[in-house]
Amino acid sequence: MSASEKLYRITTDDCVLPLHVKRDSAAYYPAHNLPQVLWPDGTVCWLVNLYLLSGYRKGRSRKNKGGTLLTWAKNLSHLIRWCYQNRIDFIDLTDSNFTMFVNTLRVEKHEKNVSKKKRGESQVTTICSTVLNFLAFVDERIPGLNLLGPEGSVRAEKKTVQIRSRNGGKPITRTYWTHEAVSPPRAPRRRQPISTSAVNRLFETNTTVHASSFVTRRRYIMLRLLEITGGRRMEVSLVTVADLEEAQKTGELRIYSAKQGDDETYRYVPVTQADLKDILSFVKHYRQRIIRTTIGLPNDHGFLFISENSGKHLEIDTLGSELSILRKAAQIDDEEACMHAFRHRFITNIFRDLIRTHHYQTPSDLRRALLSTETLKMKVMEWTGHKSIESLDHYIHLAFEAESDFKKTLNLLHAKKVVQSLQQILVDYGVQFREPKPKVASFIALAEVVEAAASELDGLLNTSESL
Repeated sequence: MSASEKLYRITTDDCVLPLHVKRDSAAYYPAHNLPQVLWPDGTVCWLVNLYLLSGYRKGRSRKNKGGTLLTWAKNLSHLIRWCYQNRIDFIDLTDSNFTMFVNTLRVEKHEKNVSKKKRGESQVTTICSTVLNFLAFVDERIPGLNLLGPEGSVRAEKKTVQIRSRNGGKPITRTYWTHEAVSPPRAPRRRQPISTSAVNRLFETNTTVHASSFVTRRRYIMLRLLEITGGRRMEVSLVTVADLEEAQKTGELRIYSAKQGDDETYRYVPVTQADLKDILSFVKHYRQRIIRTTIGLPNDHGFLFISENSGKHLEIDTLGSELSILRKAAQIDDEEACMHAFRHRFITNIFRDLIRTHHYQTPSDLRRALLSTETLKMKVMEWTGHKSIESLDHYIHLAFEAESDFKKTLNLLHAKKVVQSLQQILVDYGVQFREPKPKVASFIALAEVVEAAASELDGLLNTSESL
Protein backbone atom coordinates (compact mmCIF):
# COMPACT_ATOMS: atom_id res chain seq x y z
CA MET A 1 0.00 0.00 0.00
CA SER A 2 1.14 3.57 -0.70
CA ALA A 3 1.71 6.04 2.14
CA SER A 4 -1.49 7.90 1.26
CA GLU A 5 -3.69 4.82 0.80
CA LYS A 6 -6.37 4.17 3.40
CA LEU A 7 -5.66 1.38 5.88
CA TYR A 8 -9.29 0.37 6.22
CA ARG A 9 -12.10 -1.14 4.21
CA ILE A 10 -15.82 -0.83 4.93
CA THR A 11 -17.98 -3.96 5.04
CA THR A 12 -20.75 -4.26 2.46
CA ASP A 13 -24.49 -3.96 3.05
CA ASP A 14 -24.96 -7.74 3.19
CA CYS A 15 -22.28 -8.36 5.82
CA VAL A 16 -23.41 -10.14 9.02
CA LEU A 17 -21.63 -11.42 12.13
CA PRO A 18 -22.68 -14.25 14.49
CA LEU A 19 -24.44 -12.98 17.60
CA HIS A 20 -25.00 -16.22 19.50
CA VAL A 21 -25.44 -19.94 18.87
CA LYS A 22 -28.86 -21.60 18.89
CA ARG A 23 -29.43 -25.32 19.33
CA ASP A 24 -28.88 -26.14 15.68
CA SER A 25 -27.64 -22.90 14.08
CA ALA A 26 -26.07 -19.51 14.69
CA ALA A 27 -27.98 -16.22 15.02
CA TYR A 28 -26.53 -13.41 12.92
CA TYR A 29 -26.62 -9.65 13.30
CA PRO A 30 -26.14 -6.97 10.59
CA ALA A 31 -22.52 -5.80 10.37
CA HIS A 32 -22.57 -3.45 7.38
CA ASN A 33 -20.49 -0.25 7.46
CA LEU A 34 -17.99 -1.84 9.86
CA PRO A 35 -14.36 -0.74 9.24
CA GLN A 36 -11.80 -3.52 8.75
CA VAL A 37 -8.25 -2.31 9.36
CA LEU A 38 -5.05 -3.48 7.65
CA TRP A 39 -1.31 -3.00 8.10
CA PRO A 40 0.43 -1.04 5.31
CA ASP A 41 1.56 -4.36 3.78
CA GLY A 42 -2.08 -5.45 3.38
CA THR A 43 -2.22 -7.99 6.22
CA VAL A 44 -5.02 -7.87 8.78
CA CYS A 45 -4.39 -5.76 11.90
CA TRP A 46 -6.08 -8.11 14.35
CA LEU A 47 -5.78 -6.13 17.58
CA VAL A 48 -7.27 -2.96 16.10
CA ASN A 49 -10.06 -4.98 14.48
CA LEU A 50 -10.83 -6.60 17.85
CA TYR A 51 -11.04 -3.12 19.37
CA LEU A 52 -13.44 -1.95 16.65
CA LEU A 53 -15.45 -5.14 17.11
CA SER A 54 -15.82 -4.36 20.82
CA GLY A 55 -17.23 -0.96 19.85
CA TYR A 56 -19.58 -2.67 17.40
CA ARG A 57 -20.81 -4.98 20.18
CA LYS A 58 -21.48 -1.94 22.37
CA GLY A 59 -23.60 -0.38 19.64
CA ARG A 60 -21.29 2.44 18.56
CA SER A 61 -22.57 4.24 15.48
CA ARG A 62 -21.77 2.91 12.00
CA LYS A 63 -24.08 5.38 10.27
CA ASN A 64 -22.94 7.14 7.12
CA LYS A 65 -20.33 4.57 6.06
CA GLY A 66 -18.73 3.88 9.42
CA GLY A 67 -19.77 6.54 11.94
CA THR A 68 -17.90 6.51 15.25
CA LEU A 69 -16.10 3.27 14.41
CA LEU A 70 -14.72 4.82 11.22
CA THR A 71 -13.42 7.78 13.25
CA TRP A 72 -11.63 5.31 15.53
CA ALA A 73 -10.17 3.48 12.52
CA LYS A 74 -8.88 6.73 11.00
CA ASN A 75 -7.31 7.86 14.28
CA LEU A 76 -5.66 4.48 14.87
CA SER A 77 -4.30 4.44 11.31
CA HIS A 78 -1.67 6.95 12.44
CA LEU A 79 -0.42 4.58 15.14
CA ILE A 80 -0.48 1.62 12.74
CA ARG A 81 1.70 3.45 10.19
CA TRP A 82 4.13 4.67 12.86
CA CYS A 83 4.54 1.22 14.41
CA TYR A 84 4.96 -0.38 10.98
CA GLN A 85 7.59 2.13 9.87
CA ASN A 86 9.52 1.76 13.14
CA ARG A 87 9.10 -2.05 13.33
CA ILE A 88 7.48 -1.93 16.77
CA ASP A 89 4.54 -4.07 17.88
CA PHE A 90 1.72 -2.47 19.89
CA ILE A 91 2.50 -4.63 22.94
CA ASP A 92 6.17 -3.54 22.89
CA LEU A 93 5.52 0.20 22.97
CA THR A 94 7.42 2.18 25.61
CA ASP A 95 6.80 5.60 27.06
CA SER A 96 9.53 7.05 24.84
CA ASN A 97 7.95 5.41 21.78
CA PHE A 98 4.58 6.96 22.56
CA THR A 99 6.14 10.40 23.07
CA MET A 100 7.93 10.09 19.71
CA PHE A 101 4.63 9.11 18.07
CA VAL A 102 2.88 12.19 19.51
CA ASN A 103 5.67 14.48 18.34
CA THR A 104 5.49 12.95 14.86
CA LEU A 105 1.83 13.90 14.68
CA ARG A 106 2.68 17.45 15.76
CA VAL A 107 5.50 18.17 13.31
CA GLU A 108 4.06 16.48 10.20
CA LYS A 109 3.66 19.01 7.38
CA HIS A 110 0.80 19.43 4.94
CA GLU A 111 1.47 17.72 1.60
CA LYS A 112 0.31 20.67 -0.53
CA ASN A 113 1.76 23.42 1.66
CA VAL A 114 4.91 22.41 3.53
CA SER A 115 4.93 25.69 5.44
CA LYS A 116 1.81 24.58 7.32
CA LYS A 117 1.37 21.80 9.84
CA LYS A 118 -0.89 18.96 8.78
CA ARG A 119 -2.99 19.07 11.95
CA GLY A 120 -3.66 21.36 14.88
CA GLU A 121 -3.06 20.59 18.55
CA SER A 122 -6.70 19.74 19.23
CA GLN A 123 -6.66 17.13 16.46
CA VAL A 124 -3.45 15.63 17.88
CA THR A 125 -5.18 15.36 21.26
CA THR A 126 -8.22 13.68 19.70
CA ILE A 127 -6.08 11.11 17.86
CA CYS A 128 -4.05 10.33 20.99
CA SER A 129 -7.20 9.93 23.07
CA THR A 130 -8.35 7.15 20.72
CA VAL A 131 -4.86 5.59 20.76
CA LEU A 132 -4.72 5.55 24.58
CA ASN A 133 -8.17 3.95 24.76
CA PHE A 134 -6.99 1.30 22.29
CA LEU A 135 -3.82 0.59 24.30
CA ALA A 136 -5.95 0.26 27.45
CA PHE A 137 -8.12 -2.27 25.59
CA VAL A 138 -5.02 -4.29 24.60
CA ASP A 139 -3.68 -4.13 28.16
CA GLU A 140 -6.95 -5.53 29.53
CA ARG A 141 -6.96 -8.43 27.06
CA ILE A 142 -3.42 -9.66 27.75
CA PRO A 143 -2.84 -10.64 31.41
CA GLY A 144 0.36 -9.32 32.97
CA LEU A 145 1.22 -7.04 30.04
CA ASN A 146 1.19 -3.80 32.06
CA LEU A 147 1.20 -1.74 28.87
CA LEU A 148 -0.65 1.33 30.14
CA GLY A 149 -0.84 2.96 33.55
CA PRO A 150 1.11 5.05 36.08
CA GLU A 151 3.73 2.27 36.30
CA GLY A 152 3.13 0.81 32.84
CA SER A 153 5.36 0.70 29.78
CA VAL A 154 3.44 3.75 28.56
CA ARG A 155 3.02 5.97 31.61
CA ALA A 156 -0.52 7.26 31.45
CA GLU A 157 -3.08 8.16 34.06
CA LYS A 158 -6.80 7.50 34.06
CA LYS A 159 -8.85 10.46 35.25
CA THR A 160 -12.51 10.80 36.14
CA VAL A 161 -14.50 14.01 35.91
CA GLN A 162 -18.10 14.83 36.68
CA ILE A 163 -20.03 17.15 34.40
CA ARG A 164 -22.72 18.96 36.33
CA SER A 165 -26.17 19.43 34.90
CA ARG A 166 -27.25 23.01 34.25
CA ASN A 167 -30.72 22.28 35.60
CA GLY A 168 -29.62 20.54 38.77
CA GLY A 169 -29.98 16.99 37.49
CA LYS A 170 -27.71 14.02 38.09
CA PRO A 171 -24.12 14.74 36.96
CA ILE A 172 -22.50 12.72 34.15
CA THR A 173 -19.30 10.82 34.95
CA ARG A 174 -16.59 10.77 32.26
CA THR A 175 -13.28 8.87 32.36
CA TYR A 176 -10.31 9.44 30.06
CA TRP A 177 -6.59 8.68 29.80
CA THR A 178 -3.93 11.39 30.05
CA HIS A 179 -0.22 11.41 29.15
CA GLU A 180 2.30 14.17 29.79
CA ALA A 181 3.15 14.35 26.06
CA VAL A 182 -0.48 15.01 25.12
CA SER A 183 -2.15 18.37 25.65
CA PRO A 184 -5.27 18.17 27.83
CA PRO A 185 -8.58 18.40 25.98
CA ARG A 186 -9.80 21.94 25.55
CA ALA A 187 -13.13 22.97 26.96
CA PRO A 188 -15.67 22.77 24.14
CA ARG A 189 -16.22 26.08 22.36
CA ARG A 190 -19.74 27.38 22.20
CA ARG A 191 -20.41 28.45 18.61
CA GLN A 192 -22.59 31.46 17.90
CA PRO A 193 -25.54 31.31 15.52
CA ILE A 194 -24.70 32.34 11.98
CA SER A 195 -25.97 35.86 11.29
CA THR A 196 -28.67 36.84 8.80
CA SER A 197 -26.09 38.91 6.95
CA ALA A 198 -23.77 35.91 6.54
CA VAL A 199 -26.63 33.68 5.38
CA ASN A 200 -27.68 36.22 2.75
CA ARG A 201 -24.08 36.57 1.54
CA LEU A 202 -23.79 32.79 1.16
CA PHE A 203 -26.94 32.67 -0.97
CA GLU A 204 -25.83 35.64 -3.08
CA THR A 205 -22.34 34.23 -3.57
CA ASN A 206 -23.74 30.89 -4.68
CA THR A 207 -25.23 32.55 -7.76
CA THR A 208 -21.88 34.06 -8.79
CA VAL A 209 -19.33 31.33 -7.97
CA HIS A 210 -18.28 29.40 -11.07
CA ALA A 211 -19.93 25.96 -11.00
CA SER A 212 -22.27 23.81 -13.07
CA SER A 213 -26.00 24.51 -12.82
CA PHE A 214 -26.41 21.23 -10.90
CA VAL A 215 -23.75 22.05 -8.30
CA THR A 216 -25.09 25.60 -7.88
CA ARG A 217 -28.58 24.26 -7.28
CA ARG A 218 -27.33 21.53 -4.95
CA ARG A 219 -25.50 24.12 -2.85
CA TYR A 220 -28.66 26.21 -2.67
CA ILE A 221 -30.70 23.20 -1.49
CA MET A 222 -28.01 22.41 1.09
CA LEU A 223 -28.24 25.93 2.53
CA ARG A 224 -32.05 25.76 2.62
CA LEU A 225 -32.06 22.41 4.42
CA LEU A 226 -29.58 23.69 7.00
CA GLU A 227 -31.84 26.69 7.58
CA ILE A 228 -35.20 24.95 7.82
CA THR A 229 -34.25 21.77 9.70
CA GLY A 230 -31.47 22.75 12.09
CA GLY A 231 -29.88 19.43 11.20
CA ARG A 232 -26.31 18.42 11.92
CA ARG A 233 -24.20 17.86 8.80
CA MET A 234 -24.59 14.07 9.01
CA GLU A 235 -28.34 14.41 9.50
CA VAL A 236 -28.74 16.67 6.47
CA SER A 237 -26.58 14.38 4.34
CA LEU A 238 -28.90 11.43 5.07
CA VAL A 239 -32.16 13.09 3.96
CA THR A 240 -33.85 10.98 1.28
CA VAL A 241 -36.25 11.77 -1.54
CA ALA A 242 -38.79 9.46 0.11
CA ASP A 243 -38.55 11.52 3.33
CA LEU A 244 -39.35 14.69 1.37
CA GLU A 245 -42.28 13.11 -0.45
CA GLU A 246 -43.72 11.82 2.82
CA ALA A 247 -43.29 15.28 4.38
CA GLN A 248 -45.59 16.69 1.69
CA LYS A 249 -48.37 14.61 3.24
CA THR A 250 -47.55 15.18 6.91
CA GLY A 251 -45.89 18.63 7.01
CA GLU A 252 -42.99 17.14 9.00
CA LEU A 253 -39.66 16.00 7.59
CA ARG A 254 -38.11 12.85 9.03
CA ILE A 255 -34.52 13.52 10.11
CA TYR A 256 -32.03 10.98 11.42
CA SER A 257 -31.00 11.93 14.98
CA ALA A 258 -27.27 11.63 15.54
CA LYS A 259 -25.65 11.30 18.98
CA GLN A 260 -28.51 9.26 20.41
CA GLY A 261 -26.61 6.00 20.89
CA ASP A 262 -28.79 4.32 18.27
CA ASP A 263 -28.41 4.26 14.49
CA GLU A 264 -32.18 4.04 14.00
CA THR A 265 -33.37 7.12 15.92
CA TYR A 266 -35.31 9.75 13.96
CA ARG A 267 -37.14 12.97 14.71
CA TYR A 268 -39.72 14.97 12.76
CA VAL A 269 -39.21 18.65 11.97
CA PRO A 270 -42.04 20.91 10.72
CA VAL A 271 -41.33 22.29 7.23
CA THR A 272 -43.34 24.45 4.87
CA GLN A 273 -44.96 23.15 1.69
CA ALA A 274 -43.19 25.92 -0.24
CA ASP A 275 -39.79 24.61 0.84
CA LEU A 276 -40.76 21.04 0.03
CA LYS A 277 -41.91 22.05 -3.46
CA ASP A 278 -38.66 23.92 -3.99
CA ILE A 279 -36.48 20.99 -2.91
CA LEU A 280 -38.49 18.40 -4.85
CA SER A 281 -38.20 20.65 -7.91
CA PHE A 282 -34.42 20.14 -7.61
CA VAL A 283 -35.04 16.39 -7.41
CA LYS A 284 -37.21 16.41 -10.52
CA HIS A 285 -35.24 18.76 -12.76
CA TYR A 286 -31.64 18.21 -11.64
CA ARG A 287 -31.08 15.14 -9.48
CA GLN A 288 -33.12 12.74 -11.60
CA ARG A 289 -31.16 13.66 -14.73
CA ILE A 290 -27.83 12.89 -13.02
CA ILE A 291 -29.11 9.55 -11.70
CA ARG A 292 -30.38 8.62 -15.16
CA THR A 293 -27.04 9.35 -16.87
CA THR A 294 -24.81 7.76 -14.19
CA ILE A 295 -25.97 4.82 -12.09
CA GLY A 296 -29.40 4.53 -13.74
CA LEU A 297 -32.87 4.95 -12.22
CA PRO A 298 -33.18 1.25 -11.18
CA ASN A 299 -30.05 1.69 -9.02
CA ASP A 300 -31.19 4.92 -7.36
CA HIS A 301 -30.13 4.80 -3.67
CA GLY A 302 -32.66 7.48 -2.72
CA PHE A 303 -30.41 9.99 -0.95
CA LEU A 304 -31.11 13.63 -1.83
CA PHE A 305 -27.50 14.76 -2.18
CA ILE A 306 -25.57 13.01 -4.94
CA SER A 307 -22.28 13.39 -6.80
CA GLU A 308 -22.62 15.06 -10.19
CA ASN A 309 -20.01 12.75 -11.73
CA SER A 310 -20.95 9.36 -10.26
CA GLY A 311 -24.53 9.71 -9.06
CA LYS A 312 -23.50 8.11 -5.78
CA HIS A 313 -24.49 9.39 -2.34
CA LEU A 314 -22.46 12.54 -1.68
CA GLU A 315 -19.79 12.14 1.00
CA ILE A 316 -20.56 13.99 4.23
CA ASP A 317 -17.20 15.82 4.08
CA THR A 318 -18.10 17.13 0.61
CA LEU A 319 -21.04 19.06 2.06
CA GLY A 320 -18.67 20.75 4.50
CA SER A 321 -16.27 21.53 1.66
CA GLU A 322 -19.10 23.03 -0.40
CA LEU A 323 -20.01 25.40 2.42
CA SER A 324 -16.34 26.27 2.88
CA ILE A 325 -16.09 27.23 -0.82
CA LEU A 326 -19.07 29.57 -0.47
CA ARG A 327 -17.77 31.05 2.80
CA LYS A 328 -14.37 31.87 1.29
CA ALA A 329 -15.92 33.30 -1.88
CA ALA A 330 -18.26 35.45 0.23
CA GLN A 331 -15.23 36.59 2.27
CA ILE A 332 -16.94 35.82 5.56
CA ASP A 333 -14.06 35.98 8.02
CA ASP A 334 -15.66 37.91 10.86
CA GLU A 335 -17.72 34.97 12.15
CA GLU A 336 -17.78 31.18 12.03
CA ALA A 337 -19.99 30.34 9.05
CA CYS A 338 -20.02 26.56 9.42
CA MET A 339 -22.80 23.98 9.13
CA HIS A 340 -23.29 23.72 12.89
CA ALA A 341 -23.73 27.50 13.15
CA PHE A 342 -26.90 27.05 11.06
CA ARG A 343 -28.15 24.64 13.72
CA HIS A 344 -27.60 27.24 16.46
CA ARG A 345 -29.42 29.80 14.33
CA PHE A 346 -32.39 27.47 13.83
CA ILE A 347 -32.79 26.84 17.57
CA THR A 348 -32.21 30.47 18.57
CA ASN A 349 -34.71 31.80 16.04
CA ILE A 350 -37.49 29.59 17.42
CA PHE A 351 -37.17 31.25 20.82
CA ARG A 352 -36.77 34.71 19.30
CA ASP A 353 -39.93 34.25 17.27
CA LEU A 354 -41.85 33.19 20.37
CA ILE A 355 -40.66 36.20 22.36
CA ARG A 356 -41.65 38.54 19.51
CA THR A 357 -45.06 36.93 19.21
CA HIS A 358 -45.88 37.35 22.92
CA HIS A 359 -44.51 40.88 22.99
CA TYR A 360 -47.84 42.03 21.55
CA GLN A 361 -49.95 40.17 24.13
CA THR A 362 -51.70 41.96 27.02
CA PRO A 363 -50.17 41.78 30.51
CA SER A 364 -52.90 39.37 31.61
CA ASP A 365 -51.52 36.85 29.09
CA LEU A 366 -47.99 36.94 30.50
CA ARG A 367 -48.33 33.79 32.57
CA ARG A 368 -49.73 31.86 29.63
CA ALA A 369 -46.93 33.17 27.43
CA LEU A 370 -44.34 31.93 29.91
CA LEU A 371 -45.96 28.50 29.96
CA SER A 372 -45.91 28.50 26.18
CA THR A 373 -42.23 29.36 26.22
CA GLU A 374 -41.47 26.38 28.47
CA THR A 375 -43.56 24.12 26.25
CA LEU A 376 -41.80 25.32 23.12
CA LYS A 377 -38.50 24.73 24.88
CA MET A 378 -39.55 21.09 25.26
CA LYS A 379 -40.67 20.98 21.65
CA VAL A 380 -37.33 22.35 20.47
CA MET A 381 -35.66 19.39 22.14
CA GLU A 382 -37.89 17.12 20.07
CA TRP A 383 -37.31 18.99 16.81
CA THR A 384 -33.54 19.20 17.21
CA GLY A 385 -32.79 15.80 18.73
CA HIS A 386 -31.28 17.20 21.93
CA LYS A 387 -31.18 14.72 24.81
CA SER A 388 -32.28 15.92 28.23
CA ILE A 389 -30.58 14.75 31.41
CA GLU A 390 -33.95 14.97 33.10
CA SER A 391 -36.91 12.89 32.01
CA LEU A 392 -39.59 14.87 30.24
CA ASP A 393 -43.19 14.41 31.33
CA HIS A 394 -44.93 13.54 28.08
CA TYR A 395 -48.42 14.12 29.34
CA ILE A 396 -47.70 17.58 30.73
CA HIS A 397 -46.15 18.40 27.37
CA LEU A 398 -49.32 17.33 25.55
CA ALA A 399 -51.49 19.31 27.98
CA PHE A 400 -49.57 22.53 27.28
CA GLU A 401 -49.75 21.95 23.53
CA ALA A 402 -53.51 21.51 23.72
CA GLU A 403 -53.93 25.07 25.01
CA SER A 404 -55.55 27.08 22.22
CA ASP A 405 -53.36 30.16 22.66
CA PHE A 406 -50.24 28.01 22.38
CA LYS A 407 -51.64 26.41 19.23
CA LYS A 408 -52.30 29.86 17.76
CA THR A 409 -48.72 30.85 18.56
CA LEU A 410 -47.41 27.78 16.76
CA ASN A 411 -49.58 28.63 13.75
CA LEU A 412 -48.29 32.22 13.69
CA LEU A 413 -44.69 31.01 13.84
CA HIS A 414 -45.32 28.49 11.09
CA ALA A 415 -46.98 31.17 8.92
CA LYS A 416 -43.92 33.37 9.37
CA LYS A 417 -41.72 30.46 8.24
CA VAL A 418 -43.85 30.10 5.10
CA VAL A 419 -43.43 33.80 4.24
CA GLN A 420 -39.68 33.76 4.98
CA SER A 421 -39.21 30.63 2.87
CA LEU A 422 -41.14 32.18 -0.01
CA GLN A 423 -39.05 35.36 0.18
CA GLN A 424 -35.80 33.40 -0.02
CA ILE A 425 -37.10 31.20 -2.84
CA LEU A 426 -38.25 34.24 -4.85
CA VAL A 427 -34.77 35.78 -4.58
CA ASP A 428 -33.28 32.63 -6.07
CA TYR A 429 -35.81 32.45 -8.90
CA GLY A 430 -35.25 36.15 -9.61
CA VAL A 431 -31.62 35.31 -10.39
CA GLN A 432 -32.70 32.46 -12.67
CA PHE A 433 -35.16 34.66 -14.58
CA ARG A 434 -32.51 37.31 -15.25
CA GLU A 435 -30.51 34.80 -17.26
CA PRO A 436 -30.55 35.30 -21.09
CA LYS A 437 -32.69 32.21 -21.64
CA PRO A 438 -34.56 31.21 -18.48
CA LYS A 439 -35.78 27.62 -18.45
CA VAL A 440 -39.49 26.91 -18.84
CA ALA A 441 -39.15 24.39 -16.00
CA SER A 442 -38.19 27.26 -13.66
CA PHE A 443 -41.48 29.08 -14.34
CA ILE A 444 -43.46 25.89 -13.73
CA ALA A 445 -41.55 25.14 -10.53
CA LEU A 446 -42.10 28.70 -9.21
CA ALA A 447 -45.83 28.47 -9.89
CA GLU A 448 -45.97 25.23 -7.90
CA VAL A 449 -44.05 26.79 -4.99
CA VAL A 450 -46.30 29.89 -4.83
CA GLU A 451 -49.43 27.73 -5.02
CA ALA A 452 -48.18 25.53 -2.17
CA ALA A 453 -47.37 28.57 0.00
CA ALA A 454 -50.77 30.17 -0.63
CA SER A 455 -52.58 26.93 0.20
CA GLU A 456 -50.57 26.46 3.39
CA LEU A 457 -51.18 30.04 4.60
CA ASP A 458 -54.89 29.70 3.89
CA GLY A 459 -55.02 26.50 5.93
CA LEU A 460 -53.21 28.08 8.87
CA LEU A 461 -55.56 31.10 8.79
CA ASN A 462 -58.66 28.92 8.82
CA THR A 463 -57.29 26.79 11.67
CA SER A 464 -56.46 29.83 13.82
CA GLU A 465 -59.92 31.32 13.29
CA SER A 466 -61.56 28.10 14.45
CA LEU A 467 -59.60 27.94 17.74
